[in-house]
Amino acid sequence: MAGRFRNFWLVGAFLLVILAVGLVLQSALWACVAAALLGIVGVVTLRGNRWRSAALLATALALSLVALDLFAGLLSPKAMNMGVVTRTIPQWWPPPDPILGFRPKPDSEVIATATWGSELVYRQTYHFDAAAARVTPPAPDATDTYLFIGDSFIFGQGLSDDETMPSQFVKQNAPAARSVNLGVPGYGPNHLVRAFEAGLLDRYADRKVKAVVTWIIPAHLQRVTGDGSWLGSSPRYVLENGKLRYTGSFNEHRWRDPIAGLHYLLGQHFAFIEAIGQRQRQEEQIELFLALMAKLQAEAREKFGAPLVIIYSWPDEQTRHRYGDSKVEQPLLVDTLVRLRKLGAPMVGESATTFGRDPRTLAIPHDGHPSALATDLIAAALKKLLQGS
Repeated sequence: MAGRFRNFWLVGAFLLVILAVGLVLQSALWACVAAALLGIVGVVTLRGNRWRSAALLATALALSLVALDLFAGLLSPKAMNMGVVTRTIPQWWPPPDPILGFRPKPDSEVIATATWGSELVYRQTYHFDAAAARVTPPAPDATDTYLFIGDSFIFGQGLSDDETMPSQFVKQNAPAARSVNLGVPGYGPNHLVRAFEAGLLDRYADRKVKAVVTWIIPAHLQRVTGDGSWLGSSPRYVLENGKLRYTGSFNEHRWRDPIAGLHYLLGQHFAFIEAIGQRQRQEEQIELFLALMAKLQAEAREKFGAPLVIIYSWPDEQTRHRYGDSKVEQPLLVDTLVRLRKLGAPMVGESATTFGRDPRTLAIPHDGHPSALATDLIAAALKKLLQGS
């Protein structure tokens, strides 16, 4: 009896080993490598031509997946912060939020440490006020207010509280300006629009808001469609007949549409799956991104009677080399910026603002986020744009 089920026991053991490799290493690629090796073992150990042929076919399929994924990985740009390990206390930060997916807690602090091998990249403590905004220098109550909304560039990841761009802006304008730093690492324009629509910014309606400032990077194109492991609970928007519609979270959409959910799940583990239909998806992301930025501009005008000011770390017509680690081709990014300008929003370009400076002084080493020097230079350019001095 045991001999009759020998092949079944072996195949079951092989599958358990493959599953264990994938879970322990958290890599579908290594699970495929294990499948290929065990398939070769199966060719030798399994009994019967059909079983051996099946093992050989499984080996060929696993090796094909490995080859396709390695090839797609070689073509993809490498992340600027590859090799940097970031840890926070508390560990799960930012914590979950029912409206935006994740958001800092009011009256809290976070200790963030980043290392590159044995080298300390930064160790900072982030402090948050009663409104869950990152702390900036104090200003008189009657002072003009500037709202800063966005992701880690606005937030000032890797910088101390007084080195962030919103804080630098206050110091350069003191005591004539109050900054509210509502940046959150990992956000995209979809988070910002949802914050307006959900009334999270209503508390500033009587604060003499003079401008709403955001900072865009090419990675936002992927974030508006939830292409990031941290974005599942984030707000999802779609374009229907040229109009934005909020549909809930990305996770909710993927449960409602299992095909979309399966494609996302496989794309997270296999680069070649993600690459299928990538150009069309990028074009859809651009249209959604531009619509969200237009909506953001309209919300700032309606809510505060204030302009939306856009800082951009983004390739423009003068950029001659590949920009950052974006998977979007540079001509497409430049064209997106040209179309964004048609909104008529005041804009500040990081590359023009920091021109002539040693690039090594403008970013946190190994990490890629703006350094204190970069945020200071951009704050000065912003002051000049908004106050003419």
